[in-house]
Amino acid sequence: MKKQRVLALLLSAAMVMGALTGCGNSNGNAPAGSETPAQDSGEETADAAENKDVVTIKIYNLIPEQADQQAVMDEVNKYTREKIGVEVDYVMSSSFGDKIQTVIASGEEYDACFTSNWINAYNTNVAKGAFLDITDMLPEVAPTLYATLPEYMWNAAKVNGRIYAVPNQQIVARQIGALMPKEYLDAAGAKAEDMKTLTDLTDYAQYAFDNYGAKVGGITVSQAADYCGYELISDNLSCGAVKYGDESATVVNLYETDEWISMLNELVALSEKGLLDGQCGYDPEYGESQRKGKKTSALFSGTYKPGVEAEESLRAGYECAMSKGQSEPIITTSSVIATMFGISSTSKHPEETLKFLELVSTDPYLMNLLTYGIEGKHYTKVSDNVVAPIENSGYSHGQSWAIGNVFNSYVTEGQPEDVWEQTKALNDSAQASTLLGFSFDPEPVKMEITNISKVVKEYENLVGGERDVESTNAEFVEKLKAAGLDAVLAEMQKQVDAFMETK
Repeated sequence: MKKQRVLALLLSAAMVMGALTGCGNSNGNAPAGSETPAQDSGEETADAAENKDVVTIKIYNLIPEQADQQAVMDEVNKYTREKIGVEVDYVMSSSFGDKIQTVIASGEEYDACFTSNWINAYNTNVAKGAFLDITDMLPEVAPTLYATLPEYMWNAAKVNGRIYAVPNQQIVARQIGALMPKEYLDAAGAKAEDMKTLTDLTDYAQYAFDNYGAKVGGITVSQAADYCGYELISDNLSCGAVKYGDESATVVNLYETDEWISMLNELVALSEKGLLDGQCGYDPEYGESQRKGKKTSALFSGTYKPGVEAEESLRAGYECAMSKGQSEPIITTSSVIATMFGISSTSKHPEETLKFLELVSTDPYLMNLLTYGIEGKHYTKVSDNVVAPIENSGYSHGQSWAIGNVFNSYVTEGQPEDVWEQTKALNDSAQASTLLGFSFDPEPVKMEITNISKVVKEYENLVGGERDVESTNAEFVEKLKAAGLDAVLAEMQKQVDAFMETK
């Protein structure tokens, strides 16, 4: 897809979202023109509730458990019960990655879950049959949602021409960076903009360790491709990738590239100096706990975007800074599918689940309720569109991107008031990947991918910086080939070539 077409689509989406995003009413409880339970008389509300067949759905999300979550969910269910006849059992979990895989493997009945290219891998789940095909359901059951998302986002979510998940609208321009405690950075006299690589961190990391006992968290294995400047064809468990800017779209094994080897050597160099807590790179729950405990001096994760410092400070519980990596912002299929919700193939209420996902994506009141909690209890309004979380309120996760359409959410105090306009501008100006809109169909090689993913999991602690790079990575690659890597890369190249011929 040409960059001009991408920009036009993004601009069109921004205009649609501008029409959908309403300001709250005078007390901040609902967007203008929406009906909330509080706006109906008690008698009408009771009668409506009595006459409705209310369905309860279950959704898993990676947001950590919140102490006052039940109070928020009570308000959510009061609202959604009246709007669409649905209540939701919203399961938040800091150990989401392992938990959701157990849920899927067991065949447990649930309705939807967070899925992406970096955790609970989307394409792999589609190959397993874990998600329902919602292509035909979307325009009939969720027409507003279907019309709101630009075409290129739906195309990115397609596997073999079919859609199995709903993307969250947010930043799609991808540029990895390092998250750092601002206190440590300032004390060291260092600047975030100078911390583009792991090697750049060395002097600052030494100071942070000597004075605060903090270590570099390194790079999360699922986002190493971004650091290395490669676009994953599916996800990191499938190995195949194309280098940013490669117009020939040649598929290679990420784990054999010079950039991967160089990154591993950078990690080893930090480890040999005693400055690396490499477990953060391959154990996301551990890494997040270390970061929240202010025990990491830096961790390459996430993506740089306008207002990210305030968002990450809220999530961490202390003031954060973030650097920008070496690569310029780029829009890829992976960056679009980085935050999505798939409807489970075990769901008994797929239509109601899709209606709920539509409401979250198009209704500012519900989006803000799930994001910030209850006004006066979990946050206060600084202005019509700016809020300040209340300290120790019991509901303050700072992860609106894991909920739904961030362009319908309030701005957190400390972020620019025009943060969403800035975000849209960054999306508009970012380079479009050669493969934007391409989605890999894993079906022809799903057995090989299953075997390969097991090998990747076995060797993901290479990013821990404690294993010999040359010998261990050679062993890693050998096992990947034995598991069927060449067949997977050949199938990926075949599909990529077919896609390129359509451009």
